[in-house]
Amino acid sequence: MKMNNDDRLIFVNIKHSYEAMIKNDTSSPYYRKDLKDCTRMYWKISDDKAEAATHILGCYNGIVKEVIRISSYSTDKGEYAGRKVFEGEELNDSQYLGMDIRSLFGTLANFRIKYINL
Repeated sequence: MKMNNDDRLIFVNIKHSYEAMIKNDTSSPYYRKDLKDCTRMYWKISDDKAEAATHILGCYNGIVKEVIRISSYSTDKGEYAGRKVFEGEELNDSQYLGMDIRSLFGTLANFRIKYINL
């Protein structure tokens, strides 16, 4: 797949929140109401990287399930103090949807957050 060199991408592993959402496990601390919230919420990302990023991509088992064009972000002050929460538009026609990120990064051992062009 050809990457757009202007895109500054954050890839996040949504495994826990995605599985809690699918099972509707509202007792799980990882539960989010939808795929967008699984992708955009509560990431330990530096201010520099959060500020520079253009997109955040939610990945499950190495496959991109959600792409959000970032319009802004905030830093949580509550239960997840210091973690970033991103706002933006879901891109349902993104070239990145369905992409297997193993082709970019090789191993996904211990994958939580990865970056391209950041």
